[in-house]
Amino acid sequence: MLDLVIRDAQVFDGLGSAPVHADVGVQDGVVTQIGRLSERAQQEVSAQGLSLMPGIVDLHTHFDAQVTWDPSLSPSPGLGVTTAVMGNCGFGIAPCPAPLRETMIKNLSVVEGMDLHALRTGIQWEFESFADYLQQLRRIGPYLNTAVFAGHSVLRTAVMGEAGSTQVEPTDDQLATMCQLFRESMADGAIGLAGDLARLKRQGAAAPFEALFVNIEHFRFSFVIAREPDRFGPSLWSPYGTLPGGSSSSTKQSNG
Repeated sequence: MLDLVIRDAQVFDGLGSAPVHADVGVQDGVVTQIGRLSERAQQEVSAQGLSLMPGIVDLHTHFDAQVTWDPSLSPSPGLGVTTAVMGNCGFGIAPCPAPLRETMIKNLSVVEGMDLHALRTGIQWEFESFADYLQQLRRIGPYLNTAVFAGHSVLRTAVMGEAGSTQVEPTDDQLATMCQLFRESMADGAIGLAGDLARLKRQGAAAPFEALFVNIEHFRFSFVIAREPDRFGPSLWSPYGTLPGGSSSSTKQSNG
């Protein structure tokens, strides 16, 4: 006997095939059968012709703060999303030393258009390091599968504080510390490095912030991944915005 059968569904297989009317059988959390099933199940659901498909993987979300107070990650589940990737554009909330929380959330508020009051009152700060942030997510148990990038702007803010919005380039020591935080974040479960190539971003109290992936920081972070493949394995670099010359950026993979 199967655990679950969903009957009379318009099934999209996620591979680009034409939809078919079929039943879907599930055993131990895995889809095991698709077709006209005679086998009974402990639970049976009639889809009544509604569409049934694999869950959507949303590669670009900004749930980093919301997930700490809203495990449902509304409204994504209602839209068919089952996996959310966070930390995009280089912005997030971890790692974040406690004295820099206000600066970090102002970045989110200004750059990503989030309500500052909601961030101040909503975020449950039970972490400072990236590892502690992921541990908090595990305790929360989000409704969706989640994956988190290490954010370039987050690392700048964690090391440089408010100067990250006004100081064009970090000192050698600051850059070395940022790279070390990146290594630690990757070791603790980050899926890669995210940044923003938009030329004029504004952080904090509307201070101008020019994305620095076009200078030495980008290359230093890339080398951290490329030179240590045994530690990181295949890793993602996810820039967002426009490259010099006007070409669009896209998620890239580094295999060392």
